[in-house]
Amino acid sequence: MAALQSLELAAVWSLERLALGQILGFILNVPSQVSLGFVALPVRRQHWLAVRQLRGTYYNLDSKLRAPVPIGGEAELRIFLRDFLSQGFCEVFLVVPRAVEEAGAWLSPE
Repeated sequence: MAALQSLELAAVWSLERLALGQILGFILNVPSQVSLGFVALPVRRQHWLAVRQLRGTYYNLDSKLRAPVPIGGEAELRIFLRDFLSQGFCEVFLVVPRAVEEAGAWLSPE
C-alpha cells in the first residue's frame, strides 16, 4: 500500500459497478494449492497476483505463470474476476489514481 501511495495511487475494495476506464489494475489475493514437487498437499495458502490492461487487453500477471497470459477485454475480465471470487477466500483490490479514489470515480453511475 505504501508503494502505491508513493506513486499517487490507491487500492480500493469493491467490484460493484466498476468503471474499468478509471482503474489502472487489480491486485488479487487468491487461494493457492501447496505442493511438494508433483504432490499436492491438503493445505491451502493465499497467493497474490496482478491484472493489468495494455492496449485494450487485460493480462494475468501471476508470478507462477511463465509469461503474462491474456485474459481478453472487459467482458472477459469480469468473468475472470467472478471466477476467482466464486472460489471463496479471495480479495480483489482496485488500483486507481488517488484523485479517482477520492472522487469515487471507479464506480459507474447507477
